[in-house]
Amino acid sequence: MESALRILHVVESMNQSEVGTMLMNVYRNLDRSKVQFDFLTNEEGDYDQEIQQLGGLIYRIPSIKEAGITGYRKSLRQFFKGHRFYIVMHSHIDQMSIYPLRAAKRTGIPVRVAHSHRTKGNATGTVKMLDEIASSLIPLYATHFFASSPEAAEWLFKRRANQAEIMFKAIDLERFCYSHSLREQGRQELGIIDKEFVIGHIGRFTAQKNYHYLIELFVGFRRRIPQSKLILVGDGPLRAEIEAKVKQYRIQDHVILLGAKEDLGKWLQVFDLFIFPSLSEGLPLTLVEAQGAGLPIIASDSISKEVDLGVGLVQFIPIDNKRKWLEAMYAAYENKARNPIAPEILINKGYDLEQVVHQTEQTYLQLRDDGI
Repeated sequence: MESALRILHVVESMNQSEVGTMLMNVYRNLDRSKVQFDFLTNEEGDYDQEIQQLGGLIYRIPSIKEAGITGYRKSLRQFFKGHRFYIVMHSHIDQMSIYPLRAAKRTGIPVRVAHSHRTKGNATGTVKMLDEIASSLIPLYATHFFASSPEAAEWLFKRRANQAEIMFKAIDLERFCYSHSLREQGRQELGIIDKEFVIGHIGRFTAQKNYHYLIELFVGFRRRIPQSKLILVGDGPLRAEIEAKVKQYRIQDHVILLGAKEDLGKWLQVFDLFIFPSLSEGLPLTLVEAQGAGLPIIASDSISKEVDLGVGLVQFIPIDNKRKWLEAMYAAYENKARNPIAPEILINKGYDLEQVVHQTEQTYLQLRDDGI
């Protein structure tokens, strides 16, 4: 019997981030007798134990912050010299993909995928210039280009954007359809009474997600609508800063930090409004999931417009216009109607898990055949 094709995914960590969740949604449902996932990471992640239970391998090397560029490149060279058996490596670290892609090429890994998940970077000055140089070098070392959206492809791959394959993100439709009973159960667990309006967000606590701005929006909203709560689902390096910000505004009794959660579908039911003031994203899976649950969304206009399923639930607003954000939040409060959408809409848009898993399997098997 032919052994499974092992794909090496290069990520910072396998946390409950956009990339981590996307990969796990597919990984759990793959035919792992045909395709198996392994991961090269820089730190422990939320999904590590589950990955190992599914038969995946987790390798760890120091991050570029820990080792510096020279040390990081050396670690990558040593790793790939010892793991030449991989046919396909798939890097998810945007501009920094240049380093594993180059190391993989120099050690003879035949198929090297660069994957763009964002629509713009956060860097400025010299760091931004170095990122742009790194982006320009990726085509020298990648054999294939993937992206979460056309905008994400344009951002990272520039003139090669038209060569990128758009890899759809998948959701389990049953888990994210609106459920009144789950809504009641979740609100009861958190002690939320009927008249309270719940603003929610799901994501890693990182600078990219713009949590300071999110909290300031909530503070402004509460001045007019005091019977409101903010729920943040997630964890990450900025947790202490976020907790300090909450204390600074003296809103501890009105903000719930739930930490990282597996059952995201349940918490989406609890929300009345999802706000997403991210500075840069590709195509955030959580916003697709939120629409599946019939949840109204206010998002920054830096996000790929392809995330909008066309069912009237998403409003895009420039991040620099706080007044418009607050007006949109007040309007959502006045119109509290929940509008569940038909699963067929998600299926027709390409987000059905079964379809995406099949597409992913076939893509990797074809990449293997191309590389042999």
